[in-house]
Amino acid sequence: MSKSSFGFDPKFLSEVKKPNFFLLGAGRCGTTTLYHMLRQHPEVYMPDIKEPSFFCSYFQVVKDPISYFSLFSASDGHKAVGEASHVYFSNPESAPIIHLLFPNAKFILILRDPVRRAFSLYRWTRHNGLEDRPTFEEAIIAEKTRFRDRRFFSTCPHYFWNFMYIRSSYYHIQLRRYLRFYPLERFFVLSLYELTTETELWMRRIYQFLGVSPNFTPSPVHLNAIEGEELNPRTKILLERHFRSVISDTTRIVGRDLRLTHR
Repeated sequence: MSKSSFGFDPKFLSEVKKPNFFLLGAGRCGTTTLYHMLRQHPEVYMPDIKEPSFFCSYFQVVKDPISYFSLFSASDGHKAVGEASHVYFSNPESAPIIHLLFPNAKFILILRDPVRRAFSLYRWTRHNGLEDRPTFEEAIIAEKTRFRDRRFFSTCPHYFWNFMYIRSSYYHIQLRRYLRFYPLERFFVLSLYELTTETELWMRRIYQFLGVSPNFTPSPVHLNAIEGEELNPRTKILLERHFRSVISDTTRIVGRDLRLTHR
């Protein structure tokens, strides 16, 4: 009997409560805010552990299948059952494993201006004592070496891709990994700008996508903002040029303007 690389027979899934949607990320794009608003809906179930990250072999918060699927044991009566591990979007190994186990899953993806997203991620790692480079510019330079450094991969103090400030902002590459396994209609993609400027509208659309009643208004939530230094104007200009193709390719894949150049 075959087992997945995570140590259990996929047939096990037919006997347990399991998620039918994933809030993929991207990290530092409003996933925490969206998670808290989604779980307010009476027909949506999301566990208290926001990011179990089980389908990332080298960075798991929940580390065994029994504990993982136990997260959803109280989901009876809920039409939409999900979790919100942003690592699944940047981690290259997650998409094929999730497809193997959840071939009918739906996905919500929230993005933001990749320049601001990269800088926000750097500020988050600095704020949490994880990044030793004192400036964003130095961290970007270090990323080039870190990306190919197996030792850094195995010894870095947190999730590896959280130190890939530029590379983890390549939305088009990460989305294409999932589109190898799932059709585009399984994805609801929006931007942080859209969510924060027209919250009720976009939450209704998300509810419709998940198959739950759209006639519910969640209490607004704004979390995980980190105050700090502003992005250097010269760095901003250089990164805007660098990410131009990321925005255009992502827009082309999704099929609409996500307003990713808005703050």
